[in-house]
Amino acid sequence: LRDWTSWCGIRRRAVSHNLGALVDDIEAGLVRPAEAQSAFRLAYVRWWLPATLDADPVLRNFRRFQHEHAIEDFREIDDLVRAQASLRVISAIAHGLPAVQGVPRNSELGLLRHQMELQRPSRSIREMIGAMPTSFAKLAPCMLMSPLSIAQYLPPDQALFDVVIFDEASQITTWDAVGAIARAHQTIIVGDPKQLPPTNFFGRNEEDEEVVEHEKDLESILDEAKAAGIPVRDLRWHYRSRNESLIAFSNHHYYQNRLITFPSPTVEDRAVQLRKITTGIYDRGKSRTNRIEAQAVTDEAVSRMRRWLALPEKDRPTLGVITFNAQQQSLILDLFDKARQTEPELEWFFADERIEPAIVKNLENVQGDERDIILFSITFSQDNAGKRSMDFGALNRDGGERRLNVAVTRARQELIVFSGFAADQIDPNRTKAIGVQHLKAFLDFAERGAVALPAQERGSVGALESPFEEAVAAELEKRGWTIVPQVGISGFRVDIGIRHPDLAGAYLAGVECDGATYHSSATARDRDKVREQVLRGLGWNIVRVWSTDWWFDLEGCTERLHASLAALLEESRRKQAEQQESEAAIHWDMGHKVDPMDPLPAEDLASAGEPEHPSIKSEPELVAAPLATGERPSASAGILPAAAHSTHDTVPTGGRYRLTDLTGFSTSPDQFYDFVYRGTLRSMVDAVIEQEGPLRDDVLAQRIARAHGWLRTGNKIRERIDLHLREFDRTEESSGSFLWKRGTVVDLLDYRMPFDADARRSIADIPIAELAAVVVANEDILEQSDPALDLARLLGVERLAAISRSRLDEAIDRAQRNLAST
Repeated sequence: LRDWTSWCGIRRRAVSHNLGALVDDIEAGLVRPAEAQSAFRLAYVRWWLPATLDADPVLRNFRRFQHEHAIEDFREIDDLVRAQASLRVISAIAHGLPAVQGVPRNSELGLLRHQMELQRPSRSIREMIGAMPTSFAKLAPCMLMSPLSIAQYLPPDQALFDVVIFDEASQITTWDAVGAIARAHQTIIVGDPKQLPPTNFFGRNEEDEEVVEHEKDLESILDEAKAAGIPVRDLRWHYRSRNESLIAFSNHHYYQNRLITFPSPTVEDRAVQLRKITTGIYDRGKSRTNRIEAQAVTDEAVSRMRRWLALPEKDRPTLGVITFNAQQQSLILDLFDKARQTEPELEWFFADERIEPAIVKNLENVQGDERDIILFSITFSQDNAGKRSMDFGALNRDGGERRLNVAVTRARQELIVFSGFAADQIDPNRTKAIGVQHLKAFLDFAERGAVALPAQERGSVGALESPFEEAVAAELEKRGWTIVPQVGISGFRVDIGIRHPDLAGAYLAGVECDGATYHSSATARDRDKVREQVLRGLGWNIVRVWSTDWWFDLEGCTERLHASLAALLEESRRKQAEQQESEAAIHWDMGHKVDPMDPLPAEDLASAGEPEHPSIKSEPELVAAPLATGERPSASAGILPAAAHSTHDTVPTGGRYRLTDLTGFSTSPDQFYDFVYRGTLRSMVDAVIEQEGPLRDDVLAQRIARAHGWLRTGNKIRERIDLHLREFDRTEESSGSFLWKRGTVVDLLDYRMPFDADARRSIADIPIAELAAVVVANEDILEQSDPALDLARLLGVERLAAISRSRLDEAIDRAQRNLAST
């Protein structure tokens, strides 16, 4: 009775507030009491939202196509205004120029013309500027000068400039800046207090002078301006890095995540990589260099430059090398000089006429430079005695972390770190230097990626930000699209990323909703132009959906969104098909493009028509067709006998090459780049190398990619697989890098016949050790007029490309060395 009377009271109050319909549904059992609050909120919102939309003319009359046309018109007008503003400035300057006709010889312009005609001008630049107080500012309204040049060339009574702008102000001392400041009505000081201070190797030291504390100069004019309370404007948008990971470390450690960075259209951004050079030796106390690491850096740079030479000049990336000290810088420059002497075509990258030639600099002088690709040589490693010091030169000094910040933010596309040690080999208890602590954190970041930063376990920060985004994501998932919410790791994120169904590690598009991220921009230019412009420049396809449009026509809006994504996928597949068709006409052998009609010498063509070993089926690319079950190769058939080279240093493998069966693994393409998937990926890598090793790393990547349903093996797949290859031995050969189980590398390895047709390998995929073993088992090959051709025919290859011939010659050379030694 008590509960009933209580309900009657509540019922009466609810009905008096126009909630009779809700009360009736509760009493009829249509709404459970526990759901009453949610039911009320939903009903209220459904009543309130249409009323609000109807009350606002802008919302009531919103039409998607009209709004998007208005945005497009705004972008065009904004571009026009910006272009016209530049032309207006040029026009104003041109109209202010002094007359050039009928100029008296004793006038300012006449004096200038006279000096220009002299073979040896009789006046200095400073004298000329002083003699042209009126015309100089009109002829040269904008000057680019260093503080020293200003003092050297501009007379003290020169007319004031309207404004003087300091760039890289953290490197300009106060006493150098004062003279320039005094020559203008206004001053703008631009700099980063987290970057290098001025170099003071030969400067004065106020610590040795008796100067009152408050009269001492601060490190730079930037510090002085901040201390003086001059208004500060932060430049927070970061444009340089085309991959967000290139700035993620510095954004976290130096800028408190205040920089607004833009995500790249990849599921996992691995633009920062660590290359461990564990054999490197740092010559401490002597040359202060690490020759092995320097050679590794040079080899990487030269290898990339060779590949880039095949690109049109405008598409060739730029490259820079950064070292920890001047000695390592000098050594790498010497190695580059040798490479350029051997391969003169590399000179293109170093030519002074390039806007951005290849550079090699150290921590102290690299500020202000940037390149597409940066190779960073840590230099320091164990010494000849195997000891590892915690002395990292300038990094151990006060402000050493600022040098690290400069070094790791010079790359636009990719940063490769060469180091003789990993993060866990730096002992923080042996040094208190902040720079060394940050180096430890950076090496960890370079090795593990964003997971090494706090709260960054994926390339996405997590959940969707609004119910609107959740509704859009749900509708897209119903139509089969795979979505990733909030792509990015800074203040700016793409609302919904759409994974590419065909390309692992790539996004097909980004869906932008007019939610919190959209409304966070203060201006229309940022909101509707610049952000999308930057994203498209990074490679994103951006599709927009408007909340008002969604409310009025959910089904139609969803279908338009789905159709836009389908069109982008069709266009992407068309481009891929065109690329594959263009590549189909090119024979690929050992990672190089070779003309499929590469002619053999006449004598080779003649002999190729009469195979010496008719029992072997000839293949244009694959070698050693499988034998029938139970058939053994025999010396009389020209195939190497299995026991023929048992006296040599070989590793018996059972004589069969069998592809690894990976169907037993629970593969998940969607998780391929996630940290939690690393265990599965490592097990797959171990299985392939256990079964097929030694094998080329490209073949391993193909095996893993096919197991996940991908037809193409891109760089990002390879990078992810490379994380799991540290425990294996490698041998570098002309066709690529071969992976061996630890401790099994040998000069000769028993040749492995294919288990079936699918297991046949190309010459590029067979280790030199196996090919050499074939020669050792068939010494008569060395007596032939063309041993390489005879070896190719023995392997079942009649059509021998030039680059494959070179590889067989390598195998023959190794076989001869082994025979000579025995």
